Amino acid sequence: MQFTEFETLIIGLWFVIIGYFFLLFIYFLAFRYPEKRNPFHLGFGLFFLLLGVGRIFYLVWDFYAHFEIWWRLATVTSWLAIFTVFLALAYQILERKLWQIILISSPPLIIAILILFMPLPFWPPSLTGGLLTLGYIISNYAILPLYVIVLPALFFYIGIQLTGQLRTSNFLLGSGFLVYYGGRVLQAVLPSLGVIVAPIMVMIALGLIAMGVLLEASE
Repeated sequence: MQFTEFETLIIGLWFVIIGYFFLLFIYFLAFRYPEKRNPFHLGFGLFFLLLGVGRIFYLVWDFYAHFEIWWRLATVTSWLAIFTVFLALAYQILERKLWQIILISSPPLIIAILILFMPLPFWPPSLTGGLLTLGYIISNYAILPLYVIVLPALFFYIGIQLTGQLRTSNFLLGSGFLVYYGGRVLQAVLPSLGVIVAPIMVMIALGLIAMGVLLEASE
């Protein structure tokens, strides 16, 4: 299998990003969570682990083996990543209010289960002769953009209530997630443009998230 120079560049960018995902996973699971035993740090660690694994599946789907199972696995792990970070944030905001935590965090988990087990309605256009299926439209053009807004908004909401470095940290995290999922939406809506812009946006987002994490750790 031979790739063009452009494809090689894109694959290389995504492998760098995957490396950052796993570094952030190790940081949260090996250092932050054992230090404070905060479920928020555990959720964040799992979030980055799932993003890294999901991106590996997407690379296989995009460049190596265009089989439906890889798209399903990639999409499921991406939605599970959203589930873990929403669960962590809901726990942080609502503390021990179990039913409210479940209500806020469960929709991404339900979507992941549907994508994993449902037949055609959730398949992407490349598996349906170019047709946009109802499930694909709902998950990529309705629900995903909603979470693009809600996830950063939660960090901004937490940041507004804090002061000093913790406020800056949450604003950086909110900005990072806004840029990250903005890239995801761009890749889904305008794939010809998103193929090069999305990895660049993700790298910028990871820089913002890393700065936010370091500020939070130094407080």
